[in-house]
Amino acid sequence: MSDFIGDLDTLAATVRRTAQQEALAKEADAHRRAETIVAEAEAEARRLHDEIVTKARARVEEERRQRQAQAALAAQREYLTAREALLDRVWQAAEAHLRALPDTPDYLEILRRLVWHAVGTLGPGRLTLAADPKGHALLTLDRLSGWSQAASDRFGAPVAFERAPNPAPTWGGLVVTHADGRRLVDATFSTRLALARDELRSSISALLVAS
Repeated sequence: MSDFIGDLDTLAATVRRTAQQEALAKEADAHRRAETIVAEAEAEARRLHDEIVTKARARVEEERRQRQAQAALAAQREYLTAREALLDRVWQAAEAHLRALPDTPDYLEILRRLVWHAVGTLGPGRLTLAADPKGHALLTLDRLSGWSQAASDRFGAPVAFERAPNPAPTWGGLVVTHADGRRLVDATFSTRLALARDELRSSISALLVAS
């Protein structure tokens, strides 16, 4: 009987040890699983954090680029406005100066220089002059005869100036037409001023950039 009881005690002790080992194994496995879950959660948290930071930085950079683009556009608009305002002031002053020239004693000499420029462009020959009303009255027969002789001497070929029947519809300067009827030089002040506008714009642009 005592042997049987001893066997039962041994069996019970074995069962307890086995149960304890299984419990410890399960506890260790549960601990490992918990550590894995925590590690995965921490990794996911870091990934989300990095993703949020990356997106935030990208958003900030995009907003910075947009602000820079808007500032550059505003500066460009301001520059163009300043350039056009300055150009308008220069244009108005130049036009006012040119409009006053027909009333000055130097106007006849100005017309002569314009005529000489036209001869240099069109070449010698018979040229018809049509000036603004005030200038047209200055183109007398005697004066044109003297200019013809002087131009012939200067350009080394016959030059004959004649006055057009009617003045040119302009407020200053003149139009010179070659006898062939196909070539002319528009030396009116309004045309020359218009041609100078682009040059004035370039000069003003350079002035604004340098300032």
